[in-house]
Amino acid sequence: MRAEVCNGIFSFLNLAIKKIEKDENIDQKFLWYLSVSELMNYLKNKVLPAKNELRERRKFSVWIFKDPYVGKIYTGDSAREFLLKNTIKEKHDIKNSSEIKGNVAYPGKVNGKVKIVNSVKEMVKMKRGDIMVSVQTMPELLPAMKKAVAFVTDMGGITSHAAIVSREMKVPCIVGTRSATKILKDGDRVEVDANIGIVKKI
Repeated sequence: MRAEVCNGIFSFLNLAIKKIEKDENIDQKFLWYLSVSELMNYLKNKVLPAKNELRERRKFSVWIFKDPYVGKIYTGDSAREFLLKNTIKEKHDIKNSSEIKGNVAYPGKVNGKVKIVNSVKEMVKMKRGDIMVSVQTMPELLPAMKKAVAFVTDMGGITSHAAIVSREMKVPCIVGTRSATKILKDGDRVEVDANIGIVKKI
């Protein structure tokens, strides 16, 4: 039931963003960085944040919310400063790790070559049968996701973009690994066991 609700919300958001893009002539890649309250405000009052603000959020931002409506969005130097003050550094040497653990978003077990994809310009690396590894996926990366046999992300939970898309496409997916993009590199051959939430170098 939760998966159905999440898929329904994502479908609504996708339609809403496409309509705003057409009505306001703003590329949807920026509109995905609207907060829930900003989206609702637009639907009610036709008011959006400044374009520059949305661009800055897309470049680099940190979102800290108590609930979907109440929170703070940091961008640029403020976002980096917040992370420096509030991020707990890993105590072990993650680069020498051969096994990565995360949360199962969609089950399955596959082998393949890793491709690190975090931006549109990196999508050209993806070939059919590759395993897509990202900090987190976003709608503009969907063409690359369609070629992947599995998704692995550093961030996100079962309601994240990668998790929702994996359930729609029935592609094995592990989210919330925290360090997959740091441990893995392009060309690594790995086994993604999304039945138990483990990625292993092979």
